[in-house]
Formats: sequence, C-alpha cells, structure tokens
Amino acid sequence: MKDKQKHTIDFVFVLLVFCVFTMSSLAVVYIGSHVYAKTADTLEYNFNQMTLADYLQEKIHQSLSADAIDTIQVEGHDILCLHDSYEGKTYTTYLYAYKGYVKELLISDEEDFDIEHGENILEADDVTFTIKDALLTINITYQKETKTYYVSLLGGKQHEAQ
Repeated sequence: MKDKQKHTIDFVFVLLVFCVFTMSSLAVVYIGSHVYAKTADTLEYNFNQMTLADYLQEKIHQSLSADAIDTIQVEGHDILCLHDSYEGKTYTTYLYAYKGYVKELLISDEEDFDIEHGENILEADDVTFTIKDALLTINITYQKETKTYYVSLLGGKQHEAQ
C-alpha cells in the first residue's frame, strides 16, 4: 500500500512540475509577443514620422529658392506649394494631408488643382505648414501625436531683404 501511495505522490509531483513548466512557458511567450508587438508599432511610428519629415524637407531643399515656396489653404487643408519651371513651362508641386495620407501632386500651372488627385506618399492624420521670416514650420500629426519640424528657407527675395 505504501508503495502504491509513493507512486501516486511521484506521479502527482511530476504532473505538477510539468504544469508549472507549461504555465511558465506560456507566460514567456505571451510577454514576448506583447514586447514584439509594441516594438513593431514603435518602429512603424518612427519610420512614418521620420521618413515623412525627411521627405518633405528634401522636397523643400530641392526648390533652391524661398520665392518658389508658398502655402495656401484649400477646403481647410494647408498645402505647401513648390514652384518650378522646366523648358519654359511653370509647374507646381502641391504637398498636403488628405484622407489619412500626405499626398503629392505635380501639375502645370495651366491646370486646375484638385485635392482628390494627389498621389499617396505616407500615412498621416494631418500636416500643417506656416512660413514666417523665411522659416517654414511643419507640424506632422500621426496617430494623434504632433511633432514640429523647422526648415530655413534661404535664397530668393526673402533672404535678400534681411
């Protein structure tokens, strides 16, 4: 009888150790999956925020002149206008946020601007542009968090007047 009771206790002990090991393994996997998901979300957020800021700054630097940059508002959306000419024709690149995306539209100045026709660049809730004293302020809102970037507009009439 003692022998049978000893085997039962051994079996229960092994079963208990196995259950503890299984629960510990599941807890580690559960915690690891949450850490991975949070890391992936942070990487995506940083990628979108920084890539968009770099993209906009590079577009602005390509304009070479502060006179070639201005802002307008259409349907309540701030729009950055980058003017350029090629082979005697003038073109404008419009950068703006619309329906959850930052969009870009390059058209001839002879064509009418339509906010619906822009090409999606990256996701963003909103982007605002303000120019004051040859300083462009860009506010990018993504996932309800706003970051501000500043770009100095050198050259052109605004720079010469200072």
